[in-house]
Parts: sequence; C-alpha cells; structure tokens
Amino acid sequence: MNITDWNAIADAYFEIDDPEGRAVLTFIREKLTKLQPKRLLDYGGGDGKFAVLCAESLPLQEIVTYDPAPRMASLARSLCADFKQIRVTDATHEIQSGVFDVVTFNAVWMCLTSREACLDTLSEIARLLRSNGRLVASVTHPCFRTCKFSNYFTDFNNRDYSNDGTLFNVTIYDGKRELRIVDVHWSLTAMTSQLNESGFVIENLYELPRSTSGSSQPDASLWLVILAHKL
Repeated sequence: MNITDWNAIADAYFEIDDPEGRAVLTFIREKLTKLQPKRLLDYGGGDGKFAVLCAESLPLQEIVTYDPAPRMASLARSLCADFKQIRVTDATHEIQSGVFDVVTFNAVWMCLTSREACLDTLSEIARLLRSNGRLVASVTHPCFRTCKFSNYFTDFNNRDYSNDGTLFNVTIYDGKRELRIVDVHWSLTAMTSQLNESGFVIENLYELPRSTSGSSQPDASLWLVILAHKL
C-alpha cells in the first residue's frame, strides 16, 4: 500500500463535493472568530478553499496557505488570486519565526507516515507560532475509523488501533465522483505525545458527531478537532 500522491490527485480532490469536510472547516472558522488572530497560517492548506473561507469572513491582516504539493499550490494560487491578504507558498523554511497567531492543520496529520515526520512538522509549526500562539488541528477521529459515514468509509481494522503508523484505505464519494486515498493512523495517545514533545499543551478537544449509515454507532464522530497552545 502506497501513501497518497497529493500532487497526482489534486484536481480530483478539488472537484469532489465533501459536505463533511466543509462542516469541519466551518466549525474551525467559527473557532477562529473567537480566537481573533491577525496572522493565520494554514499548514497543508491544499487547494486554498479554507484560506478563502477565512478571507471572506474574518478580519485577518494576513493569511499564508502552505502546501508542498506543486499542483495543490497552483490550484490555491488560482483560487486565492483575488484576495490580497492571502499568500500561497510551497515552502516554510524562509518564513520568519514567531509571526503567526494561529496555525490551522486540517486533515494533514493523517498524511504523515512516521513519528519523526509528525514531530518535525509539529516542531516547524511551533517555530512559526508566536509565544502562546494556537494550533487548531483537525483529524478524522481515530476512535471511529471503522464506521461508515454518509460519504466516507475506510478499511481500517480496530485491532490496529495501537499500531501507530498503520496505513489504511479511505473512500470519499459525493454521489457523482469517488476518490480513494491512503491515510496513516495515529492514536489519541500518539498525537497527544507528539504535541507534548513539540512544545504544545492541549486546551480542548471537540468531536463533531454525524449520522452514519451501516454502522452500529449512530452518534460516531467523523472529525476530531484539537486546540492546543505553544508553550
């Protein structure tokens, strides 16, 4: 099983209609309304849709959206072209340390294939945040990976819950299109440990319940949102 090539599937991902994904991004946008950042980094921001959502509804001085996949960054540049406060980049090493009030980290954790990659990424985010800055991370809930949701299901087996770094297949569909990707499983324990080692303290966890189909757990949560601050 090979990890997803986001450069190769960027256009297909851009086109798919994902109401569950929109719901979690809207939830995070509302959290940002309360946090009131002036400078926001969307780390792994993909096609730029979340940056546009924030630019349209929040009084931000600057939004930087970063994605290492060239095609994703290209899509983001096109989508964000009319928003002067948005800057798109495919590298973070040249960005000054400590300049962002908040970093969002949406559906990126599941793309990191090793503990070292997770720690390196979280440490880079910590470098870019100001003192006491916030990280808002969203992940598909590791406790409900076996549940079938309205437009999302996986082949994850719960016997692998404690086997951090396990790869599993994901299918996203919208009635017209189907997209298959490969994600990486990190348990709650693993994510908590990685945050602590990278200089973060968890402030709150939010579980977003959604109706499921074909599941014995009708109140299962597809998304988990983690709010943490930099020490």
